Amino acid sequence: MNLHRIEAFLAVAQGGSITRAATQLDVAQSVVSRHVAALEAQLGIRLFERTGRGVAMTEAAQLLAPRLRAALADMERAAAEAAELGGQPGGLVRMGLVPAAAQPLVGLLHQQLARQHPRIRLQFVDGFSHALDERLASGDLDLAVINRFGRLDPKGEERLCVVDSLLVGPIGALAQDAPALPFKRLAGLPLVLASRPNGLRTALDEICRRVGVQLQVAVEADSMLTMKGLVMHGGLYSVLPYQLVHEELAAGRMSAAGIVRPTVPRVLTLALSNRQAGSAAVRAVAQAVRGIVRESLVKTVWR
Repeated sequence: MNLHRIEAFLAVAQGGSITRAATQLDVAQSVVSRHVAALEAQLGIRLFERTGRGVAMTEAAQLLAPRLRAALADMERAAAEAAELGGQPGGLVRMGLVPAAAQPLVGLLHQQLARQHPRIRLQFVDGFSHALDERLASGDLDLAVINRFGRLDPKGEERLCVVDSLLVGPIGALAQDAPALPFKRLAGLPLVLASRPNGLRTALDEICRRVGVQLQVAVEADSMLTMKGLVMHGGLYSVLPYQLVHEELAAGRMSAAGIVRPTVPRVLTLALSNRQAGSAAVRAVAQAVRGIVRESLVKTVWR
């Protein structure tokens, strides 16, 4: 099978449109369409159906996509391992990050690897822990920084640090002279939280059962940008770590208070895919993450 056809098919499958696939591959839309049409002709099946918003995969495409994605990943990994025989780690490393871990880790990690391991290429994937868990299990990711709640030593994962969650709200809503609020005070506030399944929602549900309250979730949102917008401009509250809102707090665009009795700690862990043994490139990225967190982030915004 032609590699360019496979890459075009997978890009369309991931993005849901020819336009987004062309942007991802940095080629003309006509090139993507031609590759997909050629693959359909080769297989004798339709892979996509047009919709009002782009294209949707057929049943055959849904069966084919994960297998081709895994095969392509195996090819890239084999090439990287062969290159490592020359002594320098190299190749593509696919890394997942929860929003709480993205800033400023991604920038610091890129800079360090560009200096020390220029042959390593990084592909970052943002998402909440549940989605990243699934992609790690399927082999779509090589490693990930994930949120955990309630378990300080998750099996098979390496603890990076523990951070407390804050109650964040609109400007002036949380008084500066009351730096911490009992958990029960959250019950009367309109909240924006991620939709289930979600580790924070599970942790909050468990705390609510223990202390005998029920939270008022006014809106569910699976985007941190949307959550922060609803807090700053929609009059809602949320439960977020300091590193996600420190810039808004410093600029006076929102207010915050600690949560006590009980606190809502989250453990940031480093997890590696158990589908395949990690390459030297994956190990180099993991080591860089450990060093950056230990030497830089826990002393500044990860607190």
